[in-house]
Amino acid sequence: MSQEIRPLEALADQLEQVSAGYAARFGLHRDGDWFMLKLQEELGELTSSYVALTGRARPRERDDAADRQAFEEELADVLAHVLLLARHAGIDADRAVDDKWLRWLGDSADV
Repeated sequence: MSQEIRPLEALADQLEQVSAGYAARFGLHRDGDWFMLKLQEELGELTSSYVALTGRARPRERDDAADRQAFEEELADVLAHVLLLARHAGIDADRAVDDKWLRWLGDSADV
């Protein structure tokens, strides 16, 4: 990936603006524990929405489209909180993905 293009960093900057506003509105102190625990909370919600989407939960009054929408929203929450946690920890998510995943592009036989 080119050094000029930093899509995850740019997204994390925007997410930080939203998260900081949320914290200010509700008087939350966002430290490392908060970021980690919030990610865990969102992962639980993603799991719950997946269980409902795949028909493994008790019947609800929602339809398939609503279950799909809930799953998409929870997936967005998890992605956002992963990037917020990385940003808080000083991790360059773009570089980390490059180093861990994208280095294998074109060399899939060695993965």
